[in-house]
Amino acid sequence: MGERLPEAWMVEWHRNGRVEFPLRRWPIVQPPMLVLLFMALVTLQSISRTLDGGWPYITYLLIALDAGVVITIAWQLITQRPILVIDHRGIHQGRRRFMPWDEIGSIGPITGPKMARQLTIHPKNVWAKNLTLTQQHANDLQALQTWLSALLAKHHQESPSGTGNTSRLDRDA
Repeated sequence: MGERLPEAWMVEWHRNGRVEFPLRRWPIVQPPMLVLLFMALVTLQSISRTLDGGWPYITYLLIALDAGVVITIAWQLITQRPILVIDHRGIHQGRRRFMPWDEIGSIGPITGPKMARQLTIHPKNVWAKNLTLTQQHANDLQALQTWLSALLAKHHQESPSGTGNTSRLDRDA
């Protein structure tokens, strides 16, 4: 979905009540490639020092770290997870990060350099964490920002209070 146009997102929204943005494979591979290259060079240098009579434990640790990073990247490439899901309840980023529409204060501007652009979603509660979306899920963050802003405005109009300004703390009190 991240490579498609916002019209396709809206069709999916009306058909299924949710839009799923799996990880885009190329953006997830680019940044770790430099890290993997650096780690491989350090590991090779450590192996050569071990062969010259150095401590092998550091080399074993570096090889284990390299394998862990490669396995993590391979898992993400195969499963395309964590997935970004936008539904009628709110915005889900992976399994752990969720922000309901009622708790979203604003959709921030797009920040960062071209290769690391970010879209920040600000909660109403100033003490809550922001939700940061990157180009790992959607190619066109400007279109995603516009679409999410329209969905947020629509949700605030449809909320029972008319403004949608009730926070979790207000409801619990």
